[in-house]
Amino acid sequence: RIGKTSLITCLPQYFTEEQNGVKFVTFSFQGYKDKPIPEILNYLADEIAGTIQLPQKVRDQADTTHNFFELFLPKVIDQYLSGQKLVLLLDEFDVLEEKDKKGKQLFDNLKKAVKEQKKLFAILVFGRPLKDMKYLETFLQEEGQKTIEVGLLNYEGTQDLIVEPLKRIQSVFRYEKSAIDRIWELSAGHPSLTQLLCSNVFVHCRNKPQSVVRKDDVDSILSQAMGEGEAILQGFLEPLSNIEKLFFFAVAEAQEQGTDPLKILKITQRTTITPAYSRTAQERLIELGFVEKNGKHLKIKVELVRLWLLKNSPLLVEEYRKRIKNNMNQHKPNRPNAIAQLIAVLVMAAILLSFGWSLYDGIRSSGNSGRTDRECSKLEKEISNALEDKNNTTKRSQVIKKVRTEWSREKKGLLDEQCPYPSELDPKYNLDAKYNELLQYYGQ
Repeated sequence: RIGKTSLITCLPQYFTEEQNGVKFVTFSFQGYKDKPIPEILNYLADEIAGTIQLPQKVRDQADTTHNFFELFLPKVIDQYLSGQKLVLLLDEFDVLEEKDKKGKQLFDNLKKAVKEQKKLFAILVFGRPLKDMKYLETFLQEEGQKTIEVGLLNYEGTQDLIVEPLKRIQSVFRYEKSAIDRIWELSAGHPSLTQLLCSNVFVHCRNKPQSVVRKDDVDSILSQAMGEGEAILQGFLEPLSNIEKLFFFAVAEAQEQGTDPLKILKITQRTTITPAYSRTAQERLIELGFVEKNGKHLKIKVELVRLWLLKNSPLLVEEYRKRIKNNMNQHKPNRPNAIAQLIAVLVMAAILLSFGWSLYDGIRSSGNSGRTDRECSKLEKEISNALEDKNNTTKRSQVIKKVRTEWSREKKGLLDEQCPYPSELDPKYNLDAKYNELLQYYGQ
């Protein structure tokens, strides 16, 4: 959805048939992934015949794959183009890779025809990494050529896309710089999403007395724009596996919280993603251009996509998300001066020595972790029952109240730290995970 189709649609406008002797035929493979190659070529022949106005008897010669390349194309070029070159603009070529891997077979036929017909050219447009289509990668290496990437617009290009259409229709509207900056921040130069935002801003503002578009006007249409742009936004998920999608959602949440995606997955108990899987998913998202590294963290390139992911596929409920963010903010004190830091270090050292001695003395005298197996087992059973009987709000409230008063995690440490484990790899009760699930489910 980056604008490849729009680009090849506009390409013929830069060539006049009289001056350059070029005839363009545009064809998209979208919707043909389940069709056999002879049937696809039959539709392509229809497009060629319609563009060049061929007689039906010539069109009918493209009845097989062999005849399309050996009879139909040569006759069209030699007899019906008056010396012009034929350029096939083939959009969504990677669709042929989605089922039966038909792309290589068609490409081999096309490559042979282009080599034999000096006035035949083909421009292939695809929307996936080149390494996913090895035959194209090999061909380019052999020819010493590279792909031409259609990517995000820069700031100036985005600004032109925002303001130039208004000039062409002589609109009274004009954008404040803050509004242009906000659209740039949201779309990151993605052409389709920039146009989506501008379209909704225009509808929003045309019934208002003001003629100036401000930042607040852009923010006010976000929900509407995300709804209308569902098809474009879904395009960011279509090439991803289930694990890659889950990691993508986790990056959106982690970016909101300023933390690591794996921590989000741990909080939400999505244990299906191991560190190895997460690295693979991260590499894939970066390769597709959906995510980039931002210091130690990951960042979704297009902010509007991130907001859409949070709105439509949140891993955390809103109240839980706010509480995590508030807790993180509370643990970011203002940086003191050097003298205050030294005093704080000395005081902390004294406290730690005192605490360490008390802890050592307590451990030596007690020989246990502070909670009996019976207490831990009872609490685990109460939390599990509350999770199973989610309609019983009284039971849920009682469990939450008990944990907060008798098992205070703020004062006594995590529940799992208060209860003994058989081993680090086999937690006996897993109390914190279950209790977090209970809080998250009820928005606590």
